[in-house]
Amino acid sequence: MKRIFSVLLSLLLLLSLFPVTAFAAEENDISKFELPAPQAPNYFVYTDGDEKEASHDDLRMIMIADPEVALLAAEYYADSDAFYEKYGLYSFAISMQYDVSLDDEEHWQHNAEWDTNWYTGGYADGYPYVSLGSEMMEDFEFFWLTYYEGEGSSTFVPYQPAITTYVYHHEDWDEEIYSFDVENHSLYIRCRYYMEWETFDAEKNEIGEKQSKFSDWSESAIFGKNSTQITPDEPTVYEAPIISDMKIVLSEGDENSRIEYAQTTPESVWMANVYYYMQGEGQFDGLETQVSIDGGEWIEFDTADSGGDWCLWNGSRGAYNFDVPIEENSHVKLRIRYIGTHGPSEWSNVLEINGGGTQELPENTSKAPDEKPAVVEKDKCSICGFCSVPLGLCIFIWIAIAVVMIIIVVIMIATKKKRCPNCKAKCEKKDKCCPNCGQQLR
Repeated sequence: MKRIFSVLLSLLLLLSLFPVTAFAAEENDISKFELPAPQAPNYFVYTDGDEKEASHDDLRMIMIADPEVALLAAEYYADSDAFYEKYGLYSFAISMQYDVSLDDEEHWQHNAEWDTNWYTGGYADGYPYVSLGSEMMEDFEFFWLTYYEGEGSSTFVPYQPAITTYVYHHEDWDEEIYSFDVENHSLYIRCRYYMEWETFDAEKNEIGEKQSKFSDWSESAIFGKNSTQITPDEPTVYEAPIISDMKIVLSEGDENSRIEYAQTTPESVWMANVYYYMQGEGQFDGLETQVSIDGGEWIEFDTADSGGDWCLWNGSRGAYNFDVPIEENSHVKLRIRYIGTHGPSEWSNVLEINGGGTQELPENTSKAPDEKPAVVEKDKCSICGFCSVPLGLCIFIWIAIAVVMIIIVVIMIATKKKRCPNCKAKCEKKDKCCPNCGQQLR
């Protein structure tokens, strides 16, 4: 009976582990990449058409890509051949699609074709899209009404009820100037990520079918009458970056060891970069990284992927200096700062390892605008999906084990034999006298 019980328990343990191992995602499978919903596109620059200069209205947008999406796009942009080989692809494209609805959120232009074709529609149709490249931010023209051809035109159809016409009189001819009526109309704008790819089987030399996936739509931004435009203040200084979780990663082969750490960029610094894009002047040049080893002076290190906009990226970073060796037990201190048009920021907090220094984030850390608060989720059962997992097992498995144990105890009690008080022989429960010595039993 004990052996049967141990076998049952072993089987139950194996079943509880099965879903975790059986459904593990394959590595380098592009279809497993999750596209987050982008933030509302509230950063735009509007130029009111100047009738005296015979110019039409112009609306430019500032696209801000989430770091994980920007990193994937930059990986492809940097070396498409290596990207194709890594993910087993023949083709790849990733973009931001924009959708519009005039005066409310009931007239979106999205249709089924948008889900299978990233370049559906186009600029003159009023359906802009932007291919993601090597930058986290992009300044692009959303609409310029110089391409509008007046009443009955097939261009800018979603905008037409809000387009006003002014006739500009030249000396020898008249010209119609078009504007968006921002006082009486609102243009709702939403965006989403779109990704498409074709796989490639190198052994069979076969190209797979085109596949696509897309994120949820962002919340709406509004241009015009009910504008939700966000306009950052002009930066004068940069708030210092925040760093945490430093560690030494030992070398493999001839390369020196490197330092890895996590970076958090304050919201005000992100907004400074948005300001630069909106004003068309100013920029971030990158990060300055300094390291002190075993109490020595500060030495310049290079931080990977930290030039331009990438110096703002939140997440894990690696710092290198191929001329400076770092050992496993080296006492290392690290600090970084931003470099841009308005000079360097203050230095970040200093991290230490193997020297008793702090690895904690400073208090009151301000987050980037696209960074969502961490949500701590309790472990859920991999079998039923909703119960908690006391001691690592589904609650229903524990109930089953308890029932089995109760049954075993009941059976053992029900089948238990009694002994003769005289000769100690085993007797059946129904016996009134010992069959061995004749002793009367109770």
